[in-house]
This record gives sequence, structure tokens and C-alpha cells, in this order.
Amino acid sequence: MGFVATFPISRFVPIQTASVVGLLFLLLAVACGGGFDPESRLVDVGGHRLNIRCSGEGAPAVVLVSGLAIDNHDWETVEKLVSESNLVCSYDRAGLGESGPADGIPTSQTASNNLHSLLSAAGIKGPIILVGHSYGGLIVQLYAAQHPENTAGVVLVDSLQKDNLVRAGEILGDETMAVFMGAVRANPEGVDLAASLKQAGAAGNLGDLPLTVITAGVPDLPPFIDRDIIDRLAGTWLDSQRDLVRLSKAGVHVIAEESGHCIQCDQPELVAEVIRKLAER
Repeated sequence: MGFVATFPISRFVPIQTASVVGLLFLLLAVACGGGFDPESRLVDVGGHRLNIRCSGEGAPAVVLVSGLAIDNHDWETVEKLVSESNLVCSYDRAGLGESGPADGIPTSQTASNNLHSLLSAAGIKGPIILVGHSYGGLIVQLYAAQHPENTAGVVLVDSLQKDNLVRAGEILGDETMAVFMGAVRANPEGVDLAASLKQAGAAGNLGDLPLTVITAGVPDLPPFIDRDIIDRLAGTWLDSQRDLVRLSKAGVHVIAEESGHCIQCDQPELVAEVIRKLAER
């Protein structure tokens, strides 16, 4: 599922629309977990503490960034695989998992700033490979654009892209978008998603930084959504993924043929292999 596949259909009656919004918003925050349990620690980033866990050794270090309102448990299998060759770390953003809350309304920019402080305070030396899933992809895009000296490469895992809301709105119309945005504003992490998309868009491109975009090949969509709407949303999502590839002159596109939106859950071996190949580059 792509982000644009999380919108309801405006032709539904109100009760059905509300149900679809709730269901599809939950799909946006898909998470998975396993038995991988390396040591975690809390690190002060200036006013609050973030939970980070690291395993393995070897440069470049790999940092994994989760999707909207999701803690770091959805990376467990990928971490285990990558730790065989590289130092790999995942973390909980403010207010998620074991991390403490922070003041203000979070955005991709505040998350990027916190990540930069976390890496410094935790002693994780760069340049690093950044891996971002869904909303986490916006954070990674911002960080890489603003801290190129500390970035060795980027992997975007079914990531959001700056034009997602605009493109979805052109298909679904104002009424449905208003319902969906109300659900988004109520997300458990409290993220201002519209502002976050604008921030990522304003960051610019990544030059010739090594970049791999992994796109889900299996839409996570309820069967009762109109087929024409599904096709149009899927098409515009694929367009946004191709736009992400063009962020770098060294962009590469990979389709995860057997995966829904949570590619690290469905095909963790593929994600780990992409990371390893980027590390070798």
C-alpha cells in the first residue's frame, strides 16, 4: 500500500466513509515485530530522551527510521540481517515506544533535528546510511539534504513524497480529503503531516548521493473500493515513487513484488540486501 492508497471513496455514505478512513489509516501505520532484542538505551537529545538500540559492527553505520506513529519494532528482522555486516541502529521518535515526549507539534523537520542530535549524543559516527519507511522517508529525505556530509546513502522504503496529498486530492475531491485529513491530524504521534510534506519538498534534491527507492508491489487495499479509484491511486503512488528516484542522479528503483506497504515486514531479506549493496558502494 502506498500513502495515496489510504484514502476513502467519496461516493460511500457517511458511516461507510468513516469506517474506511479508520481502516485505511490503520493500514498506513502497519507494524510488525519479532524476537530480536538487542540492548536499548535512552539518550538525552536536549529536553527529552530517545530510545535507541544498536547491534553489529562495521562501517558505514545504518540507521532505520520508522513510519508514522510506529516504534522501532517493525525493523527487527532487517536489523538482525544487517547486523551481520554493519553497525545498525533503530530508534523510537519522541512519544513513541520507550522514548519520552517532546513539546510542540512534531513534523519531519523536528524529527530530523532530533535524529541529528541523537546520532551525535549516541556517538554514532558518520557518514551513515539512512533507511526510512513511509513517513520516516520524509525524515530521511530532509536529513540527507541538510546533512550531506554525514550521509553515505539513502534507502526509501515505500516512502511518502512531497506531492502525495495534492495528487490524491485531485482524484478524490475536497469532501473525501477533508475527512481523511481529519483522521491524519488525529494520528497518535501528533505529526502535522501536511507541514512535513512541505518541509521535505523544500529541502531540494540529493545531488549524486547513492539512493535506492523500494516500492511495494502489492497494494494494501480493501476489496470494496471502486476499481477505477484503486487504479488511479496506485498509478499516482507509482509516479511519486519514480519522482523519489529522481531526487538523486544515482537513484535506483526496486519493486518489492511480494510486499504490501510494510516491505520490511513482508520482504525483510530484500530490504537488508539493498542496504548491504548500498554499503558496498
